[in-house]
Amino acid sequence: MRSLRKLRHSWRRHSGSRFLRNFQVQPAQQQLEPQSKPASVVSWRYVLALNTDEFCRNTSIHGLKYINSRKLHNADRLFFAAALLAVLGFAGFLMQDAFDKWNTTPVIVGINPEPTYITNEPFPAVTICNLNQALACRAAQFAKDMPQYAMLQVLCRRKLNSQLSRGNNNWEQLISNVCMPTCPCSALVIGCRFGALDNQCERMFYPIITDEGLCCVFNMLHPRFMYKHNVPLTLRNISTPKGYQAVNWHAELGYNRPLGKPHHQYYPQAALGIGESLGLSLTLDVGADDYYCSSASSIGFKVALHSPNESPNVRETGFLLSPGLETKLRIEPAKMITELQLRQVQRRYRHCLFHDEGKLRYFVHYTQRNCEMECMSRLLLQHCGCVVFYMPRINGNDTICSIRETQCVERVRLHTVGSTGVASYLDSCLPSCFDLTFNSFTYSTRISAEGFKFANPQLKNFSLEHLERSIAVVHMYFKEQTFRASKQTEFIGFSDFLSNVGGLMGLFLGFSFLSIVECIYFALIRPCRTYAEHKNQRFAQRLELTAATPQKFAQQAARKWFETELGQLRQQRQRYAAYKRHLVVQNT
Repeated sequence: MRSLRKLRHSWRRHSGSRFLRNFQVQPAQQQLEPQSKPASVVSWRYVLALNTDEFCRNTSIHGLKYINSRKLHNADRLFFAAALLAVLGFAGFLMQDAFDKWNTTPVIVGINPEPTYITNEPFPAVTICNLNQALACRAAQFAKDMPQYAMLQVLCRRKLNSQLSRGNNNWEQLISNVCMPTCPCSALVIGCRFGALDNQCERMFYPIITDEGLCCVFNMLHPRFMYKHNVPLTLRNISTPKGYQAVNWHAELGYNRPLGKPHHQYYPQAALGIGESLGLSLTLDVGADDYYCSSASSIGFKVALHSPNESPNVRETGFLLSPGLETKLRIEPAKMITELQLRQVQRRYRHCLFHDEGKLRYFVHYTQRNCEMECMSRLLLQHCGCVVFYMPRINGNDTICSIRETQCVERVRLHTVGSTGVASYLDSCLPSCFDLTFNSFTYSTRISAEGFKFANPQLKNFSLEHLERSIAVVHMYFKEQTFRASKQTEFIGFSDFLSNVGGLMGLFLGFSFLSIVECIYFALIRPCRTYAEHKNQRFAQRLELTAATPQKFAQQAARKWFETELGQLRQQRQRYAAYKRHLVVQNT
């Protein structure tokens, strides 16, 4: 028994010292490790993969959930991937076709649903030219070796002797001396009635030089509204007749201000109504006895109807009036208007110009005809070094072509200079987006007074022979009070293009605007938010550790020490029990 006590005392002494040697209080930094590890670092790749998987499972786009599903066999997933690519390709082809239509053919011409009243539009400008180029008695004064004689041959479109083409020629002087004194508008237009109010409208005709020589024009813009500089010779000193007011007009803008006067008191005048009684009636004298040469193969007049703000093209587009006939000319207006939204469309696609887009150097108003005349002047300056006497002088001091350049002028006029030079030059003159043109239909009958009196009192003063040889009567009028203008509108607008693309995407893929929102959310918003949440969580854990109080450290240290002591005591007790059993065995 005594030996057992010694053994127990010895065990306590040795084991206590060994326990004290083994037990060392660790520093607080090492003892206060959390029981659970901090959140692991989350990578962008992991976040994107997680969001992509959720997007494919929840999106409305067809096929993605089958491709992403891990429950399907790889062959099935590959089948859906191939089907999705095929559908995407076909939908892309159709969307490309819709984009080409929207981008290259944005304009369609239709009929304006609103009627246009002729009383709101100007009466057409009327240019009348006598086919006779000069008075015979004046032309007889020039000998065949004189330059003036050669110039007359050019006007008469006859073959010219090369020896007569030498020297300079003054076309303005020739027109002033040969044509102007003999062909005033008062001698050409011997009777005029416009509507039921103006029975002496012949004073409204002004001389103008055209490609048919000296002509007379009615209802064209005043020169100060028509030309920027270098007003033609015949129009430099004209004045508006008493009782009339000259105003500006353009097909796009209309009259420049509200007109407070009646229609018949401003110029250019608007149409007064329909029918012959409210139209323009003219009595013309061709002067057959004074003919020197004709620009055609007959005696008579050439008439052109055109917009008041453009230069006439009598030679190429005018129609003939023969003496001895009474002609009724029915006017049919044609107007082109354009929606203002088409200003946003490029010019090469809408193929027209608005009034402030076409900038000309000679004419104030842009029209296709005015632009073509300036282009022809530039071509003549480029190839011949001069311009024809009736063409615009765009530089102000341009040289007038003499008879020596007649062949060069004809080559340019007939577009035979170069291969595509003239055509490409004229192609740059696009039509106006707002334009007003006039078509005409003529009906004629012979002037006769056998056994009855003339209804026209102006014809009573002429003999029947003179009437049949020199006098022509023409009545110009509108048939309808309103007409339908052509209207250029958007063929495929942005909303139409968006509808086409949206329909194709919805039909082939089930795609919509909410699908775009889904893509943005799962590709940008949610990954950033998820990454930020994990980052904030790690930061909170670190902050919790660093912000712990000393009391918490002490509690954790005491708990750790108690657990360690308890474990060592249990080990000592187990070793003591084992040692005791060993001694008992030895003693026995």
